[in-house]
Amino acid sequence: MVAVRRSARVAKSPAPVYVEVHLPRLASPRKTYGVVRGNYGVATEEERAYTIEKAEKLVAKLEEEGYPTVIRPMLPSHVTGCFWLGLPSDFCRTSLPNNDATITLVDEEGDEYPTVYLPRKTGLSGGWRGFAMAHELVDGDNVIFQVISHSIFKVYIIRRRDDVALEE
Repeated sequence: MVAVRRSARVAKSPAPVYVEVHLPRLASPRKTYGVVRGNYGVATEEERAYTIEKAEKLVAKLEEEGYPTVIRPMLPSHVTGCFWLGLPSDFCRTSLPNNDATITLVDEEGDEYPTVYLPRKTGLSGGWRGFAMAHELVDGDNVIFQVISHSIFKVYIIRRRDDVALEE
């Protein structure tokens, strides 16, 4: 057996003992990866087409006010799991700040939700999850963003589950 060389600085200390320790994994209360809230499932193409058509009609009315608007159809990644909302890059370049900023989303009731806008990734990150969960957004819903100022969006929601239920 060969003695392990140790520096003079730690020669007087006891030799380290390396033991593998297995700690139980704790579930994080924030993780909702892959969880679909409600019983709404995945939107059909007919549901998507209907809500996009309704959203485009609303955008035509809103554009008369002169503020830039954009429609974002909700996908599973926007409303479950990673909760990331990408925005069109040309919309971001022309209507949003060039550096990281807090953008306040104002819903139709006037409630405000601060979110983090990342221009390098052209999307909303922190705070988007809270907005999506508070408004129970699901796959197939459409969200219309109207830029009121450089840091405030007025948000309109077109719900697929309400619209389809009314048609049937």
